[in-house]
Amino acid sequence: MNTVISALALDYPPEKLSVYLSDDGGSFITLYAIKEAHEFAKSWIPFCREYGIKTRCPEAYFSLLAEDERLLWSDQFKVEEENIKSKYEIFKKNVENVGEKDENNCAQMDRPPCVEILHDNRKDEENNEDKNKMPMLVYVSRERRPSYPHRYKAGALNALLRVSGIISNAPYVLVLDCDMYCNDPTSARQAMCFHLDPHMSRSLAFVQYPQIFYNVSKNDIYDGQARSAYTIGFSYGCMLESSFTGYLLHCKGWTSVYLYPKRPCFMGCTTIDMKDAMVQLMKWNSELIKVGLSKFSPLTYGVSRMSILQSMCYGYFNLQPLLSVALLLYAIVPQLCLINGTALYPKVSSPWFGVFSVVYLSSLCQHLYEVLSTGGTLRTFWNEQRMWFIKSVSGSLFGCLDAIMKRIGIQKANLRLTNKAVDKEKLEKYEKGRFNFQGAAMFTVPLIILGILNLVCFFGGLRRVILENNIEVMFGQVFLSSFHLLLSYPILQGLIPSKRKRN
Repeated sequence: MNTVISALALDYPPEKLSVYLSDDGGSFITLYAIKEAHEFAKSWIPFCREYGIKTRCPEAYFSLLAEDERLLWSDQFKVEEENIKSKYEIFKKNVENVGEKDENNCAQMDRPPCVEILHDNRKDEENNEDKNKMPMLVYVSRERRPSYPHRYKAGALNALLRVSGIISNAPYVLVLDCDMYCNDPTSARQAMCFHLDPHMSRSLAFVQYPQIFYNVSKNDIYDGQARSAYTIGFSYGCMLESSFTGYLLHCKGWTSVYLYPKRPCFMGCTTIDMKDAMVQLMKWNSELIKVGLSKFSPLTYGVSRMSILQSMCYGYFNLQPLLSVALLLYAIVPQLCLINGTALYPKVSSPWFGVFSVVYLSSLCQHLYEVLSTGGTLRTFWNEQRMWFIKSVSGSLFGCLDAIMKRIGIQKANLRLTNKAVDKEKLEKYEKGRFNFQGAAMFTVPLIILGILNLVCFFGGLRRVILENNIEVMFGQVFLSSFHLLLSYPILQGLIPSKRKRN
């Protein structure tokens, strides 16, 4: 409900703003929670407007994330803040108490539609103070029948569009996931600056925001803080509805803007364990491959509708899961050749060794520059290198297999939800920089096999190199195998403690 509350508190004319909540599970707890959130917002919104609070998500405001906003205020402010905090705690407790009963959490997959206007700003009194005015708030639970395709998230979004077209009929739409919140009250105004610009408004389809996560640890061991854009959209045919719609809009000649202000406009929640990270990655990669090999492939459909450079970028984005095959070969073939004494790369004294070195080092330098130029550190660089390898030979590889099975009809498409609930034990391991492989047995199988294979081949090959004194010839493979060992270290570190715990 923090997503809804932060959206209601946006610094935007309330008579021009409507907030819709899509409950695709049709559960009682969601309807109850939004009603409670509406009551709390009646106190929260005036408080934020009166004191110019920037962090308008109550959960974030009362945490360490907004500690600087609560300094050097008057005694009256502190009294009102305590009053608001007590109301927020009551609101959370009421929702949690109702949610403890299993019957209130049941999703109804066979149900009629339900649309309820919880607050109609068209009926607000004219003499009502500006700080007390609220945007329209609407609860929507679309009709679901087992015999009809529901089109997953894209279908839910399109249902919201149809409902909003009847109730408020606004020309602009902002879409937020349930694990996100508005971090800057001026975010909507910032986006509207582009939409209302006469020089670009006619061709502008959407404004993109970077994905920024509030729960990323200092180590960020799962490489959750991606430096990519967040798009909105509602096209069918792909469960990555945002990326797919953005791609189709660009194919039709529409343009977009990438907005990356100093203060993040929106904040989200990233995964904090290996299982959720791999499930999410497998889902994404499966759908990316599906688009890349379909009739909408950027290399066939897109190349005739956009610039070659843009179609190549989309092509790389959609087909990058196939890199998992190349990395799998790099993790197997050089190691086996090392233990057998077969040279694959030029010897150190060869000019071609310099070419290989320049290409490899330039790639690392480019990645390092991207990390440092966006506020990252050397630790961030190393974690991204490590997770790129781990993700490629696990989540990306299974994503490719999943796409192939769907293509030949062995497996049907299904929506895999990522768990966003915070587990204290998982959070402690994540904050300490320790990998948590609990529940990720399927994804760790190739990692364990490759780790053991690389370990045996490295020491066996190193022994052979020392005995035959041919380090100049085998240096490339020794270096590659040792680098893979460093990348595989968290696999061994994460699995050994868990094995002791089971014993």
